[in-house]
Amino acid sequence: MKEVKTNWTASVLLFSGRPNPEWVLTELQQKEWMQLWQQAPLSNTDVEEPSILGYTGCKLYFNEHSHWQLYNGCVSFFEYGKITSKKEDEKRMELFLLNTAPEEVKAALRDMKII
Repeated sequence: MKEVKTNWTASVLLFSGRPNPEWVLTELQQKEWMQLWQQAPLSNTDVEEPSILGYTGCKLYFNEHSHWQLYNGCVSFFEYGKITSKKEDEKRMELFLLNTAPEEVKAALRDMKII
């Protein structure tokens, strides 16, 4: 059986028609993320991608078959067609992930009043 490599690449969804900023989480950030994910309560609501221009959330790619998507107090984990969602009213996971971005990305997010 082929081993699936993890990549822990985060992306902030800002643009339509051009690449969004991406970065890779450190090992410590990966562990902190998993703690936040495990602590969050389950939800029956999946992340919905808004059809607006500008910020529409962020994603964390775990491997070629799975990723988390975050927006508006909801976090959904997509894996092989299965979705597990969690609620996060305080947006702790979303803010955590956005704050792992490189400084130039965080500066842009601050200018847009996202973080």
